[in-house]
Amino acid sequence: MSLPSQVLVTASLSAAEAAELVHDLETLGVTADVRDVAPRRSLGDIAWLALIAIPLKPFYEQLLKNFADDAHHRLKALAGKIFHRSQQSAASPGRVLVLQDHTTGIQVVLEPDLPDQAYHQLLAFDLTTIRRGPLHYDQHRNQWRSELD
Repeated sequence: MSLPSQVLVTASLSAAEAAELVHDLETLGVTADVRDVAPRRSLGDIAWLALIAIPLKPFYEQLLKNFADDAHHRLKALAGKIFHRSQQSAASPGRVLVLQDHTTGIQVVLEPDLPDQAYHQLLAFDLTTIRRGPLHYDQHRNQWRSELD
């Protein structure tokens, strides 16, 4: 089963890069509608370079089902490719990848330097414990937390 998603990117993508991103998401079981948008600021002072709107719980479950122990590596690899593309297109530093849940609107902020442990924890995180979000990984505490809850 393929999950539908809407992907908004702020870095200008060539047709080949957009096709590669669609392919990368398809390998994870996601059908992507990729759109190029003007750079936006959201989540307080955080500027995102890409926002993927998708039902997160089914997405995480599908990753775990299809890739088992390798699921967190697959998610990290996807994020890494998006960050790498933005560096090649001279995007502003400090931009993040945001996963937004279709159902709740909860946003998960992925930063370029997250350790494997963060992706592993994210796939097991109970999103129902978050009321407002956004969800960030606290590198000092080594855990995900909502700054507003």
